[in-house]
Amino acid sequence: MKNFPVFEWMAAAALLFAALPVQADEFAELSRDFSGFDLDRDGTVEIESLAPLAGVDPGAAEGPLVLVLVEARLLAPSHLPGTGPERGTRDPLDLVPALSTLAGDLAKEGWRPRVLSAALYAGERHQDGRTLLALREFFRRVRALDPSFAGAVLVGAFPEAFLVRSCNWRKKEPIVLRAGSPDEKRFEEPVDFLRTMPEEVAHRCEIVLCDLDGRWEDLYTEPRERIAWTIGVYPGGVPAKGGVTSAWETGSWTFQDFFHANDGRLEVREVLAPSGEVTGLHLVPLDDCVDWECSEADLARPNRIARPEILVSRVNARGVARRPKAGLAGADGEGLLDEHGRPRAVRFESPEKVPHWRDGIWEADTILEKRLLLEYFERNHRYRTGEQEVAWRPASLACGLPSGYDVVSLARPEWKDLPREGLDVSGNPGLAEVVRWLQRPAVLRTIRAHSDRWGCVFEAGDAGSLDEVAGGTPWSWTPRGAELVPSLAASSGGGKLDFFLLRTLWENRALPENASFYIHTGCESISPGGAAELPYSHPGYGVIQGGEAILFYAQGLALVGRAKVFYDEPRGFSEALAEGRTFGEAWARYFEIESSAASWDEVGGDIGRKRAYFWSAIGDWTLRLRGPEKAGGG
Repeated sequence: MKNFPVFEWMAAAALLFAALPVQADEFAELSRDFSGFDLDRDGTVEIESLAPLAGVDPGAAEGPLVLVLVEARLLAPSHLPGTGPERGTRDPLDLVPALSTLAGDLAKEGWRPRVLSAALYAGERHQDGRTLLALREFFRRVRALDPSFAGAVLVGAFPEAFLVRSCNWRKKEPIVLRAGSPDEKRFEEPVDFLRTMPEEVAHRCEIVLCDLDGRWEDLYTEPRERIAWTIGVYPGGVPAKGGVTSAWETGSWTFQDFFHANDGRLEVREVLAPSGEVTGLHLVPLDDCVDWECSEADLARPNRIARPEILVSRVNARGVARRPKAGLAGADGEGLLDEHGRPRAVRFESPEKVPHWRDGIWEADTILEKRLLLEYFERNHRYRTGEQEVAWRPASLACGLPSGYDVVSLARPEWKDLPREGLDVSGNPGLAEVVRWLQRPAVLRTIRAHSDRWGCVFEAGDAGSLDEVAGGTPWSWTPRGAELVPSLAASSGGGKLDFFLLRTLWENRALPENASFYIHTGCESISPGGAAELPYSHPGYGVIQGGEAILFYAQGLALVGRAKVFYDEPRGFSEALAEGRTFGEAWARYFEIESSAASWDEVGGDIGRKRAYFWSAIGDWTLRLRGPEKAGGG
């Protein structure tokens, strides 16, 4: 078990090694140093092992350093029938050749790739944030030794940061205090009030891992804790330094394994009558006690927010690699798949015995997980090298929200004059029209629809017509009496684009092979289900996540999305792509723009000034837009 003082080595290492890139043998030694790493010395090892991946050429000796960390679980043999060393055949699901190809592609583009096998803590203890901080310490050590370290791509399941934020929010609108209780108090007209409440603001928050000089370790809490909240009404306006209110409500929320950006420190004093009865609250907002995560450089910005020093994105198919349960059988002993592996109708003993079409018939599938990863890396390689035709145009899909076509068109000046028919879809499209939009190739897509963690919603419609455009047998079942029947009626009849429809399109090869980047502005479009309650290693974490379903089943290369219910989009993203920046650099541009805001009004007030934290990228951040004339180039 190993640990290192957090700061002691950083300054000295930066001075000694600033001009010396870490070479392969030195990197192997550094990886060994962090194997068995216990961040807080509590006996629980956060980083069990790190090691250069055997069989992968380290590639270039120069250029900015990019790490590819691969979850060790995915490197275990697949044990498919008829394969293996004893039979003289290689594992067809071995990821090492694909990772070696990726390293070679990165080297050709001027990066210095290093591919590592990584095993991190994945036990029952709910400590994802602490494990993530341990990985961050490794990244900080790498950056201190090699300032060219540009970022990492995490392949497989890795812990994620769950961010909670409080702020002293001054609002003016109608409000109901203690709703539904005997002492309910209603303000029907707009009234000024102070609202200080902790909120889940990002179920996936990559800035914690990317901001190496911030103080995120000071914001972390592992055990379940209760945090108080307060609302105080001030009809004449909220006093700048606080004051006494006679209309208030208090309560609390509980959180576990979270980072708390507490920009809402509030001193609460009870005003007492001679009898001891509480007649009011004296609220004193401590507005200067804010921005604790920020480094000195970040605190010097006009809008004080954390900014990334490196770029990190994830290629994780675990949550969307699902299969019908192998042990599930109907009354006649038949499973949900026929002898050809295709969905079929299954009859059960009674309607009451029919399992739920979503929650009762699916299970994790490691074989499919590796297939999806191999397909992704093949798509990545073909896009980088120009082996696959690039559909050099943008596309926008909006439902109940304005079109984003003009925004994505900023990524290339020639796009604004291209024909939009079939590529700029807005209004209230149904899923059949959504499928047709996906079937029209485009290299840069934006989706703008009301969303949740599992998908985005379009106009409800006839599931029968959807079955027709889906290209074949649906990979979803609908209960009909005592039967489960292959149909999209249950999963997609309400208009939701999610795992079930996307899996169907993928299985039926109903979408063109042209790869796409996605800008998804839907609420919680990249939030993993269960992030607030479950550790990342739990079987229920991130199951059928909406953004990851798009990435793996809809020819995705990378997707940027928001992990909160909010209304913004990443400013400057398309413009950064137009400059030839990588997808990750385009994500980072948003932080620079937001940190330069002259006033909070420009960034949505106090409640919105750290909205960049809500955004993260999945897929490969090192990719950039490549037109046909650039295919195969750097």
